[in-house]
Amino acid sequence: MDIEKKRALFFGSLLVLAVLGATILFLWGNLIDRGNISVSGDSPFTVEIAGLSKQDCLVSPCLIKTKSGRQDLAISKSGFKSTITSVNVKLWGTVDLPISFDLIPHIEETTSIPEPLKKSELDLVIDHGNNMQKLIKKNNPSIEALAYFPKPISKFQIIDGNNSALILDLSSVDNPAYIVNFDTKKREEISQKDLLGLVAGAWSDDGKYLVFSKKNSPLLWLMNVGGKSVNQLQLITNLKEISWAYNDILLFVTDQTYSSSGNGVNLLDAPTQNGVTFGTYDAINNQYSVIGNFPEVLSLPNEFISTTNGNTIYFTINKKNFKITLRKI
Repeated sequence: MDIEKKRALFFGSLLVLAVLGATILFLWGNLIDRGNISVSGDSPFTVEIAGLSKQDCLVSPCLIKTKSGRQDLAISKSGFKSTITSVNVKLWGTVDLPISFDLIPHIEETTSIPEPLKKSELDLVIDHGNNMQKLIKKNNPSIEALAYFPKPISKFQIIDGNNSALILDLSSVDNPAYIVNFDTKKREEISQKDLLGLVAGAWSDDGKYLVFSKKNSPLLWLMNVGGKSVNQLQLITNLKEISWAYNDILLFVTDQTYSSSGNGVNLLDAPTQNGVTFGTYDAINNQYSVIGNFPEVLSLPNEFISTTNGNTIYFTINKKNFKITLRKI
């Protein structure tokens, strides 16, 4: 075989290999290297995979065909906050991705706001049958006592909630305080050291946390019943400007400014230049987040009430009633 034939055969072989390689790469990239992401949520919504594709999903679940490996997704829905997330797609596999959409908070005037839930007023009285002091509900003193105290407390302060109460023995600074659980009818003795100067408080619905104000302190404080700890919060506001949601989320409004951080925001001592700020505090994770500022609200409200599920905030300013919708009901 002469040199020209050998050269032609060599370049022909290279061409065949190149075509074969390109074909394999094409088949791998477009037919073989495939996986699926099944996105389920309140349709319609749009799913965009960074650098690859964008798909409008009119039904749920929505099946997205894509390449295997780590994929970054942006999921958007009109009127709702976008969700940015990542998933790892296995070759020929399907990843299930449930999505819940949070509304972009919006404010509107309303004709009325809900009445605050009325708590049962409590009192300590002597049970002459056993010569002990008992904790009772003032409006229904004939029902079973919520707790008994062998040693009468002559001077006391009661902070009551839906299913818990804090009783401070004010006879002496060295006297203890007591936490009473209404469901179990048990009382737990704790130290008053971190509670000195307590003015008023508001219990979370599950009785795990008590947020309270202190004399000579502009900040609110938080007692973690389970962790037996008391910590100072970043909130400079009044108890009438906070409201608990059922999942240990404290909703608040404040005239403080804030700075962003890696785990949410930090509330600062300086007043904001944008009226007031609505936000949430996650008591479990000790994390603050901002709901937003609204041009309709330039001063702190007179009334501030959230629904138990935390979906809606109601408040009153200058005899006008407003509501902020945070999540779809």
